[in-house]
Amino acid sequence: MTTDKHHMPDASELFVGLDAGAVRFADADARRRLEPLLSGSSDNRWSMVKHNVSRTVYRCEASGSAGVLYLKHFHNPSLLHRLGSRIGLSDSRCEMRFSRYLSGNGVPVPKALATCYHKGAEWLISDGIEPSVPADKWHAEKLSAGNHAAIDAAIIALAEMVGRMHACGVIHRDLHCGNVLVRINESSRGRFGGLVLMDLHRMLRRRRLTRRRRAANLAQLFHDRRLWTTRSQRLRFLRRYLRAAGAEGTIRGWVRLIEMLAHRHSRKLHAQRDRRIFATNRYFASLSVAGRRTHVILASKRRLPGSSACEHTFDAEDWLKVLGDPDALFTGGDAKVIKDSPSSFVVRRRLRIGAAEFDVYIKRARRKRTIRWVADLFRRSRALRGFYLGHALLGRHIHTALPLAAMEKRRWGFLIDSILITEQVTGLHLNRFLNRYLGGEQSDGLPIEPKRLARQVLWQLGRLLRRLHEEGFAHRDLKVSNLLVHWDGHRDHPPELILVDLDGVNRVRRVTRRRQFRGLMRLNVSLLECPVVNHAGRLRMLMGYLRSPGAGRINFKPYWRFLQDWSSRKIRRQIASRQRRQKAQRLSASARQAGRTTP
Repeated sequence: MTTDKHHMPDASELFVGLDAGAVRFADADARRRLEPLLSGSSDNRWSMVKHNVSRTVYRCEASGSAGVLYLKHFHNPSLLHRLGSRIGLSDSRCEMRFSRYLSGNGVPVPKALATCYHKGAEWLISDGIEPSVPADKWHAEKLSAGNHAAIDAAIIALAEMVGRMHACGVIHRDLHCGNVLVRINESSRGRFGGLVLMDLHRMLRRRRLTRRRRAANLAQLFHDRRLWTTRSQRLRFLRRYLRAAGAEGTIRGWVRLIEMLAHRHSRKLHAQRDRRIFATNRYFASLSVAGRRTHVILASKRRLPGSSACEHTFDAEDWLKVLGDPDALFTGGDAKVIKDSPSSFVVRRRLRIGAAEFDVYIKRARRKRTIRWVADLFRRSRALRGFYLGHALLGRHIHTALPLAAMEKRRWGFLIDSILITEQVTGLHLNRFLNRYLGGEQSDGLPIEPKRLARQVLWQLGRLLRRLHEEGFAHRDLKVSNLLVHWDGHRDHPPELILVDLDGVNRVRRVTRRRQFRGLMRLNVSLLECPVVNHAGRLRMLMGYLRSPGAGRINFKPYWRFLQDWSSRKIRRQIASRQRRQKAQRLSASARQAGRTTP
């Protein structure tokens, strides 16, 4: 039995015509609990909770003493998976085997009850862990609520769980907090009740785990939590892990090895995710519309601040209807021209895609110089670059406006036209946000002190630039007018910065010190547009860039002096350029006036 896009089989279909000898039960108790379910004598309904190309997960509240059950239907289409299932190397049997082994060694895992491979259908039934929530979601909720005590307790529990797993010679090839469940203790008002390790079919056992293999496994976890934990928390995790795993070595040596492997893992993972942007998969689709190469989004893996499109799922057929006439996108009663310059033509309008409807910006790129006809022969169009860079930044947890579609038309290799559709996100421009909440326009009734709010925003501004440089991106036009601030007004939810113009973003192999100071200098000069940001505010932006979480004291004065020197030069160049333009305008006006007065 196979699972495709158009037919999602119900879990009960897997039990039709089932040979009793094909089912392997964990023990006699599991057989007693599941036999009424498998024979069809009990009326139970399964609900789908997850589906992807490799497996589908169903949930059932079984009658009687069976309790809450989960069924994993494995349907990986690869030839290697099908051959392995026929010779007994199936994912379901692997999960059953590791469920027994790890639970016997003190690692909390769900109990696998039964597994089966019959007529091409492979599935596994296990006990449900309820009430529970994925650890990454739980961590985000506790972090926004400021409950650091619960986070510290979970970090210790996670270190002990991973340490016991490695101590018995097992590694998890997909170790991240999405594969860890947090038990919720209802009797103590929803407090932390322990961790449970999931997705046991991704396990691997060795007689002896080398130090590098252990560090590589921890590097996956470090990549997953690096942005949401401090250095102190990670060191606390590592100390408890070394104690639970019985591993040798110094803390400094382990930190260096894990950081090196985590950087390598992050680079490999991001490259893999970047390649799927221009492919056809569950998140993106590559189409041909009206003779144009077109790439569209089908679903967003991230939940973005100020975005409503990320909550919807689109179909390729809906996109074909919307993009069938590209010129019609710029016309209509609700289309409002935002920009009409030699470099681009931008309109804002309401766009309906299937059942969803939201405001978008539609940009058509133009050429200011003829030489760019030649350059466009060897590079992507501005629309495709914006689509790629937007999703590449979102994959690295850098917020930007969600790119929805990109189109380009070429003839004999020459770029004729390119169009980019981007969602309009809700928020205020950074300078407007600061002037509103700090300049007295709307400072009364705030749930947070205005100075504290300004410190959060300016600190995040420096961290945003630091994240761009750490991930190998350089922005030659990063200024306050290209940044939005989304804030729901809640005291425990800090404001979030969103990039809205990616024309100046470039991928670079190495962000040199000169590039770093250029980015800082542009931000420092652009903050002069906000009169409410004083000397201390711009210094806080610099400290947000220089100081990583958990770092100690930094001698910032040499950086600040150097930045002020560069900023002064930039301002003098801007003043000189403005004076030259004004002088040229005056001379042109005088010449026109003289021409009109000459008989």
